[in-house]
Amino acid sequence: EKTLNCLEQAFQKALSLLFGLLRGLKWGAERCGAAMNHVQLQVLTLLGAAAKTAIALWKAKKAKKEALRRRSQGVSVSFLVSDLDQMLTQEFGDKYNEKTTFQEVGCWLWGSPDEGEARFQGKPDFLGHATMDNPDTHEPGVSLCQAIAAKFPRHVRPATIFISWTWRYPVKALLEALSKYCADHRLDPSTTFAWLCFMCNNQHEWLSGAPNDGVEGFGGMIKRIGKVVCVVDSFSASQAIYFSRLWTVFEVFIAHINGIAIDLALMSDAVELLNRTAFGDVKQSLVVDVMKATATVPADEENIKRIIQKAPNGPDGVNDAVKGLFLTLFTQLLKQ
Repeated sequence: EKTLNCLEQAFQKALSLLFGLLRGLKWGAERCGAAMNHVQLQVLTLLGAAAKTAIALWKAKKAKKEALRRRSQGVSVSFLVSDLDQMLTQEFGDKYNEKTTFQEVGCWLWGSPDEGEARFQGKPDFLGHATMDNPDTHEPGVSLCQAIAAKFPRHVRPATIFISWTWRYPVKALLEALSKYCADHRLDPSTTFAWLCFMCNNQHEWLSGAPNDGVEGFGGMIKRIGKVVCVVDSFSASQAIYFSRLWTVFEVFIAHINGIAIDLALMSDAVELLNRTAFGDVKQSLVVDVMKATATVPADEENIKRIIQKAPNGPDGVNDAVKGLFLTLFTQLLKQ
């Protein structure tokens, strides 16, 4: 966006100079005849080329805004909890159950890294997402969110909450937590639109090995949506998946330093454990160590940890900020 704006400004300046030159040439042509007419023709040709460039820049800027609009859309919680759950059962039968994780469903839909370039071949065209035309590349393969928008448009709108979570969670447990979050906060699940990377990123792009700046992509999405809901499986260091994953801790830190609202949605097991645990024990059990947390993609892990090293007070500052924030959220939940 910034680059396109700079190019537009440069074009406007060049256009102004060309018009000034044309005015001078008109005056000079009356005195220099055919030679000046030739130069004037050259300038007009240059002006035409500049106009074509301006049109191309305008189209590129428009396309980028439209792509960002699509990528910022979320899926209604009501669709996720009801329709998506039923569709997964219909697609995968008995192998989709209470213990099935998003990571497993991802392998069913998009293969595994071990399959290399063949990872997308022969996979289910769930919701038609694999064969739908990508408006950005004009190649087959869109996000599940875009596929849902085509079939069930009322369930896709600009996202109202960014979900911080991990693909290692069981699908049904996460959906249950989102449903309970809406009920606890008196939100209409049909008008609460969740941005989950699993649903809203085009996995044909993200998992193909093509370069993607996750830090910029996820950080920018958090800022655009303006609200983060952390779906946490446990506060106990020995059990929690959430605090062992680098992306989730980093997402919370980004939201925190940018003053973005953060809410907590606990899975049912965590709620039961929290209700029978003294706050002192919760504080002791909660461990945040960002430098020990991991990411699936090594390049992402290196990039995030490099940023964290440069943060105010370094990794310790990030650990303290994230732990302090979650202790506050857990305290508020206990008071309820």
